[in-house]
Amino acid sequence: MTGKYRLSTLGCKVNQYESEQVRELLESFGLRSAQKTEKPDLAIVNTCAVTSNAAAKSRQAVRKISAQGTVPTIVIGCYATIDSAAISEIRGVVHVLGHETKVLGEIHNLLCTRFKHLCNPIDSKSGSSSYVQAMGQPADALLGAPPEHRPTAHPDGSKEREEGNTKTTTIDSITGSSEKINLKTTKPNGNFSGEEPKSLLISRFFGHSRAFLKVQDGCDAYCTYCIIPSARKRLYSKPIEDAVSEVRQLVANGYREIVLTGIFLGAYGRPTASRRRFKSNESPLAGLVEAIAQTEGLDRLRLSSLEPGDVDDALLDVLSRYENCVPHLHLPLQAGSNEVLRRMNRQYTVDEYLAMIQSVRTKLDRPAITTDVIVGFPGETDQMFEDTLNVARESGFCKIHAFPFSPRPGTAAARWKKEFVHQQAVKQRMHDLESLGYELARGYEKQFVGHTERVLVEGKSGRGLETADGGLLMHGHSDRYFEVFFAAGQVEPGEMVRVRIDAVEADRVYGTLV
Repeated sequence: MTGKYRLSTLGCKVNQYESEQVRELLESFGLRSAQKTEKPDLAIVNTCAVTSNAAAKSRQAVRKISAQGTVPTIVIGCYATIDSAAISEIRGVVHVLGHETKVLGEIHNLLCTRFKHLCNPIDSKSGSSSYVQAMGQPADALLGAPPEHRPTAHPDGSKEREEGNTKTTTIDSITGSSEKINLKTTKPNGNFSGEEPKSLLISRFFGHSRAFLKVQDGCDAYCTYCIIPSARKRLYSKPIEDAVSEVRQLVANGYREIVLTGIFLGAYGRPTASRRRFKSNESPLAGLVEAIAQTEGLDRLRLSSLEPGDVDDALLDVLSRYENCVPHLHLPLQAGSNEVLRRMNRQYTVDEYLAMIQSVRTKLDRPAITTDVIVGFPGETDQMFEDTLNVARESGFCKIHAFPFSPRPGTAAARWKKEFVHQQAVKQRMHDLESLGYELARGYEKQFVGHTERVLVEGKSGRGLETADGGLLMHGHSDRYFEVFFAAGQVEPGEMVRVRIDAVEADRVYGTLV
């Protein structure tokens, strides 16, 4: 009988990507996802610790599994790294695997030993595991199958040769022609050398119409409010040839949009996220984006969060040159006061941030700029917050993600208790910032009324958003990331369609399928 698993994920796009690696690993052993009404034989919870609330939700998710009975539970992720002792005390938890361990390798070993009775290793002759077939990894890197079932060559026919610290892969027909593109990836200071445990290339993204692709891990920038450098200390960048192979597999499986993500995406190809320690003005991220953008069949390439200093001329040149690179950038401001930015240990000033915004607007067509702002950072005065509102107006953000300051034990800012902002003031500032964000979003969206935008269909909307004949509207995100609701008869989730923008109302954009 086939074993059943339940996989729960909290947190960021990187966590979601890593959970997909775990899912494909489990299914390569013949396990299947348990239905809601079924009790799983094994549970895995991928936790988050970015805020106190995220940590609490992570504990709650683990306890929810234990409340279902004696389900052996493996806990992974950032909270498992930060507070493994607290997690270990929860009933049913049999293993806690933090980022300092080789998580995928450990899960593989557990499946081969402790949970062997659940597993039905895939027979490679039957071809029944797309995961085992699609990895394209060397035999010693493919952890997801027993040794006798590991592929020994790249399934796409690419050829590799080692040249000192540089791996060169020649991939035919990346552009759909006979042209050969050489993707050369150096290994500065070893951060391409396997500092991270060998990772598995995913072939799908369960439950999503677009796929997230983790290309970078780790941060050593140490913003004073952030606990993540304590959870993900080691910096790692995925070699370009692996990223391109992964994108090609995802596109072949029907994904039209890929989102590049990392813990500190701008540190891609570098041994540090600390900008003052950068040893060259080269732009490794621009090289990665250009290589991926040439993938045949890739309609959209989107970048997740970037720091202002990451958006250099080389990256903007690539983004403006390829039509599938969408004009949308997520650029966290965090605060519009130089004093607050200094205390946060952010790596830019207000003037540098605004200069970067101007560069983006010069290079890209009506770019969508989304941002994060922390409200009520220790020592933030009314005037400092007003400065933030002014910078937000000048930047013309189309979406503001506002977060009240969350003290995380182990960070510098958590110790500044005498300077904590009163919660009533934080609540009022949150309201003011969210109101401004709403105003800016509607103003940005209205300029597209009458224009036709590409929309990636995500599914049917909820009740209350019916068409004239009682059917539910479809919805999806445009290239510039605003959500569009429209009537559509036969379109399916995952399709890329063209929609004319008809109206921007209180909190939604409506359009008509072209």
